[in-house]
Amino acid sequence: MQIKKGQVWLVTGAASGIGRLMSLELAKRGALVALLDVNREGLLLVEKEIREANGTAHGFFADLSKVDSFLELKQEIHSRLGKISGLINNAGVVFGGEFEKTSLEKHQLTYLINTMGPVALTHVFMNDLLSGQDAHIVNIASASGFVALPYGSTYASSKWAMIGFSDSLRLEMLERGLKQVRVTTVCPSYIATGMFQGVKPPLMIPWLKPEVIVSKIFSGIESDLAFIKEPFLVKTIDLLKGLLPLGLYDSISKLLGVTTSMFHWKGRS
Repeated sequence: MQIKKGQVWLVTGAASGIGRLMSLELAKRGALVALLDVNREGLLLVEKEIREANGTAHGFFADLSKVDSFLELKQEIHSRLGKISGLINNAGVVFGGEFEKTSLEKHQLTYLINTMGPVALTHVFMNDLLSGQDAHIVNIASASGFVALPYGSTYASSKWAMIGFSDSLRLEMLERGLKQVRVTTVCPSYIATGMFQGVKPPLMIPWLKPEVIVSKIFSGIESDLAFIKEPFLVKTIDLLKGLLPLGLYDSISKLLGVTTSMFHWKGRS
């Protein structure tokens, strides 16, 4: 899909990290950007940043754990910008630590923000996307959606669910002949945005620079890629899991540091 001037794109988690960078790039390309985030101050700063660069953006306070508010949110976006042509489900939370020592509330919040929120938001805006000639859904999942992640079990499983939802939706659009709606699933390893402060990335899997993954995402949108997996080693996970016995695969994961990477997670300070 080519991003065209005047198209409305909705970006969740737009106040910081790769959400901010994607919003800036969309505005640079002439899109009208609906910025969604729970961080009001950050929203105002990104909105101002885009407008100072002669772009168009409107910030909307949105708590993705409150799915009952999405219909009202849709009406507000329609009144300010019109129907959307692009949806980037980027917002997410992560909590690390030993499973039983992490509160149940944090486990529940992880599923609400990382899985249920994007599913509900996509559902609410689906008629917008279906009614246009050219539409795209970009779901930011994670490389952890392909692997077991000790000390981050609910984060990984929320991303497993996101991958299943995203790629199933992609195939459903094709099965129904709705080729105007494309779906791209993004599966990066650890991105250096602060969310994973304290994490020790596995061997041979360096920290991803936000600018690099954002560039890959826009190339994927333009090429209608089904998956974006970064860095290179992430592209091999499915093959390795399919070929290797489970015990050997587990041993390699431990040797590379996958199984302990989240042990010292701190998150944003």
